[in-house]
Amino acid sequence: MIRRGFHLELAVTSRLSSLRFKSLKLLQIIIDEGSVRKAADVLCVTQPAASSMLQEVEQALGLELFARSRSGMTPTPALVSLLQRLKVIDNELLALHEDANALQSRDRQTYRLGVLPRSMQNYMPQVLAKIVEQHRGLEFSVTEATSDILLRELSDNRLDCVVARFTRDAVVVKDGGRPFRFQVLYEEGMCVVAGKRHPLSNRKRITLRDTLDWGWTLPPKGSVTRNLLVDEFLYSGISPPVPVIECANFFSNLSLVEQGTLLTVVPASAARKYATLHGISILDLKLQTPLPPISLIWREGSPLQGPFAVLRDELLRNCGT
Repeated sequence: MIRRGFHLELAVTSRLSSLRFKSLKLLQIIIDEGSVRKAADVLCVTQPAASSMLQEVEQALGLELFARSRSGMTPTPALVSLLQRLKVIDNELLALHEDANALQSRDRQTYRLGVLPRSMQNYMPQVLAKIVEQHRGLEFSVTEATSDILLRELSDNRLDCVVARFTRDAVVVKDGGRPFRFQVLYEEGMCVVAGKRHPLSNRKRITLRDTLDWGWTLPPKGSVTRNLLVDEFLYSGISPPVPVIECANFFSNLSLVEQGTLLTVVPASAARKYATLHGISILDLKLQTPLPPISLIWREGSPLQGPFAVLRDELLRNCGT
């Protein structure tokens, strides 16, 4: 029984090893273009050749990847799962190519770092400045975005690690993905703010219901900040407000608040800093919903030495964890 399983595994491995990456890329192109004929044009091959490539992949995998009908070709669940894995492989190959180029270019390394915008206003500037000063061969490509976007980019291997909140969604591993690991850096709460001339700015003991009479400018749905505010209202038995403006950049939201009667919720450190320099007030409204701490997050199996170790050590020194 063991021997039969062994031979079956060898047969499957042999079929898979014969696949060409171009044949696998064809799958996504068929989805994008809607037919084998159009996909063949994109790849600059004949339609029979493209059909043969598709058949080769399906036979090697032993799966039907498209449901054929008069209306066109629809990807099966098996193909959707496969494409998730191919996306990770594609990005791994791109990163490998970039690393090879870096080695040929005077041994310089570019590390792809994702950061919350708020972190670029406190710890990250001095951390990165010190690293590039002490490690001349190391360069950073920094992407600023919300936690949900950064974690998605990390999962797809578009980033090497991120400084963000480790959310509930991050615990769920996508098909073809690897689990995340994280190191807590620091805690960061949130505040509700308004313009200094706002009627609520000087009031004491404000309640959530008091804010319902005013418009909100908030980050998009799915962001940690937006989820926090929604949970805060729901746990209090109140329908959460629907923002009149959605904007991912909390600095832009602060500028909008400063100019009128809108409310927003921002990181406490940013609120305190902005309140001393601009025309906003932190409202006397304490949010009760707990937030995940800001953490350094990476994919399981990622190299823990080199640039990552340098970044982690410097972050821990500065954040005091």
